[in-house]
Amino acid sequence: MSKKKDKNDIKKVDEVEDVEKVESSEPENSELIECKKRVEELESIAKRALADYQNLEKRVREEKRGWILSTNRQLILRLLPVLDILVMASQHVDNQGLQLSIKQFGDVLRNESVERIETVGKDFDPTLMECVVTEKGEEGKVLSEIQAGYKMGDKVLRPAQVKVGKS
Repeated sequence: MSKKKDKNDIKKVDEVEDVEKVESSEPENSELIECKKRVEELESIAKRALADYQNLEKRVREEKRGWILSTNRQLILRLLPVLDILVMASQHVDNQGLQLSIKQFGDVLRNESVERIETVGKDFDPTLMECVVTEKGEEGKVLSEIQAGYKMGDKVLRPAQVKVGKS
C-alpha cells in the first residue's frame, strides 16, 4: 500500500507542478501579449511619423518650387519693359548689335518657358489681351498690337495691349 500511496503522492505532486507551471505561464503569456500589443502600437506610431515626414518633405518641395516660379515671374515682369524699349529702339535704328541683343533676350525668355502672345489677326481673347483702342475694322479681330503680352507656361505674365476692330 505504501507503494500505491507513494505513486499517488507522486501523481499529486506532478499535478500540482503542472498546475503551477500553467499558473506561472499565464503571467508570462499575458506579458507576452502585452509586449506584442506594445510593439504593434509603436510600429503604428513609427509608420504614421514616417508618413507625416514624407508628406512634409513633399509639401516643402512643392512650396520651394512655387517660390522659385513666383520669383522668376516677378523678375521677368521687371525685365519685360527693357525688352519693350529695345524693340522700340530697333524700329527706329538699324543696328545689328541691337537686333542680336533682342534675339538673345528672346532666347533667354524661351528657355524660361516664356512665350510671346500672338495677337495680330487673331480673335480678341480677354484672358490673354487687353483692348486699349477700338477702331473701324473686322468685328472682334485684333488689328494691331500696342504692347506685347507674354505667358509663362499656361499663366499670363502680362496681357497684350491691342487695338480691336468694331463695325
